[in-house]
Amino acid sequence: MQFVFDLTLLPGLAASVLAAIMAVYLIIIWYRQENRLMTDLPLMFGIVFIAHAINQTMVLLSEYGYLEMTLEVFRMRALIVGGIAVPLVGVLLHIWLPRIRKHHLRIIGLVIVYWVSILLLGPTQELIMLLHLPIIIFFMGGMVLTFAITWKTGRLKEVRSDLMVVSSAFSFVGQAGLVAFMAIGLASVPAMITAISTAMATLALVNPWYKVEARSVL
Repeated sequence: MQFVFDLTLLPGLAASVLAAIMAVYLIIIWYRQENRLMTDLPLMFGIVFIAHAINQTMVLLSEYGYLEMTLEVFRMRALIVGGIAVPLVGVLLHIWLPRIRKHHLRIIGLVIVYWVSILLLGPTQELIMLLHLPIIIFFMGGMVLTFAITWKTGRLKEVRSDLMVVSSAFSFVGQAGLVAFMAIGLASVPAMITAISTAMATLALVNPWYKVEARSVL
């Protein structure tokens, strides 16, 4: 079978590359911290961005007919999507339940066991999606609600919660409109939206304004 590269794939692939670069940047920031925790936000979102980049690439290749979405490939994609959903558990635990920090990894481990069990034992794509979807909705919705609350209350000063809320909105629009935009030949639009969302989230997590404010106080 001859592989012919479609130039309309480039915006989506560029967005995936940007997400991967931002992920590496956040993980490096996390690694350079003096006191590193496995549920620190830069690490969690670094993993999310890497998984998102791989998942978006697989979706594009599938939509353009370069990758057949068999059950085995779907299981692989479900595993990658788990790299988006599961770290969000760590984000919520980090923000709302810091007092039980010693149990965070156990809770994340239980979610991983559930996720992997479903994708390995689910007999059909529909059943796997049905059992995974509540986790995705709950934790993604919880993340948006969390940053909306911390934006209003100022509880999480080291992160720009307002940018995280806007970034989440952009990400939702980009993912929800992916199929519709591709149907009318505008596949580059959701890719651009996703790239903007990724850049905004990275800026929100790095939050240079917070460092400036901290230095001014000292």
